Amino acid sequence: MKRSSWRHAGRSGTLLAVAATLFIGCSNADPIAQPSDGGTKPVEKIRIFRGPIDPPLPDTNNKYTQYFIKNLGIEPVYETAPWGGGADYAQKLQTMIASGDLPDIIRPMNGIEQTLITQGGALALDDLLPKYAPNLWNYFPKEIWDIVRSTSPDGKIYYIPSLQNTNNRGLIIRTDWLKNVGLGLPETREQFVEMLRAFRDKDPNGNGKKDEIPTSGREQGRWFDHIFAMYGVPMWEGYPEWDLIDGKLQYGGVQPNMKEAIKFARDLYKEKLLDNETFLNKQEVWTGKILNDTVGAFYHIVDSTITVGGYEGLRKKNPNADFTMVPVPKVPGYDGFYSLKRFGFVEWVIPKKAEAKAASVLKYLDFYYTPEGIDFNSYGLENDSFVMENGQKKYLPDKDTTENWTQRKTIFSASVSTFDYKSKVAELTIKYPTRYKEMIEMYDRINKTTKVLAGDGMPVSVYDGFADIKTHKLYQQYLANIVIGEWPIEKFDEFVKKWYETGGTEVTKRANEWYQKVSKK
Repeated sequence: MKRSSWRHAGRSGTLLAVAATLFIGCSNADPIAQPSDGGTKPVEKIRIFRGPIDPPLPDTNNKYTQYFIKNLGIEPVYETAPWGGGADYAQKLQTMIASGDLPDIIRPMNGIEQTLITQGGALALDDLLPKYAPNLWNYFPKEIWDIVRSTSPDGKIYYIPSLQNTNNRGLIIRTDWLKNVGLGLPETREQFVEMLRAFRDKDPNGNGKKDEIPTSGREQGRWFDHIFAMYGVPMWEGYPEWDLIDGKLQYGGVQPNMKEAIKFARDLYKEKLLDNETFLNKQEVWTGKILNDTVGAFYHIVDSTITVGGYEGLRKKNPNADFTMVPVPKVPGYDGFYSLKRFGFVEWVIPKKAEAKAASVLKYLDFYYTPEGIDFNSYGLENDSFVMENGQKKYLPDKDTTENWTQRKTIFSASVSTFDYKSKVAELTIKYPTRYKEMIEMYDRINKTTKVLAGDGMPVSVYDGFADIKTHKLYQQYLANIVIGEWPIEKFDEFVKKWYETGGTEVTKRANEWYQKVSKK
């Protein structure tokens, strides 16, 4: 879309219908474990179903689990399912609900929290949060809780959201490749294309092979948001989003600027500047290409460029590998931006069946919003992965192995994105003293061309009855066929017409009704 009055892994998919009777009641009591210190206070186990996480899951003997047992009298017991791009995890969750075998807290997906809410299977938290999780309750501003309330029929709080105050996603570029081809950071679309051509033709990884992929994305047309950002299309991890356009909340996937972005992606694909396997790349394949020193520019998360669990594996293959992030390259006539959803996604739901465990579950969650919990998530355990020297934390990176980091993040109850820029700066300063300035600069750059979407927090219930629109299936079909050259760009107009005819008009009406309700608050 041309310049206009824009205002500052969504999850989608299909749900199984579930009978409300499966949700009502109290959970069976778990065996009571004894505290590790031999005290008199019993330890209560809470079952946590969440993803995506990689095994092995922390068990009772894990040092981080023992920390909870000793300090909170709670033993978190973790369960998950294969991720499978989200589909396998969602199927497992649906099966658990259908069987009535619900854990004490779940990380929902594909809008399943709305099914739980409307069928009476989710626990209302309005009175419980201030009592048992005061730090969590006070962390989220009123407008966020108002959005949560707007998604339930009775205006109550049935889930805990994530909150991302700082954008951490943007265009990552291999700076060592730029140096090898004699170019600077791209500021315009033309410079971006020039950079991609140099990556394709000038052997920037220096292995003598023509194996470089200038830029890449994933299956279903996801995770190359930087292409769409240049044209001011609201996107989130490859899904078109909702924003104010001409004073009305509208779906970004059917706008004129989306058509121009797709045309640009098609041109890149034709020149082999965009990975010709983009629509086939599963997450692990896409990541493997990056770690194999073959991708020059890609859309991802700031922290992955430096932190444990990120792209350090690439530096083992190529010690000279380095990265930076840039603002959205400018395109004449368009106001480009990276999208930010502060609300992010639904983080946690406590099933009604687990009401007897609610106090312990909320106590567990609340820990992560205390200074001790933030330190635990950021640095690990004192005298293990960090020590105190002269009143200051000294991080011990050699002790904080990838295994330890993964185990700790598995135990971490809330989204890594929940904490704000100030907390992130403090963490980076201590953990990466020789490189934190680079990361802070990256955060600063990408947030200069970032805006919060007006549709942030919109409930998935607006899509009820329109599964293909909810899953972006129609959009993905036309995107893939146009970009790879099977269909002409003119087919985009057919897509727009079909989108509105097959439910888009009604969904847009519902979206604006929700937006008006939230705006009044």
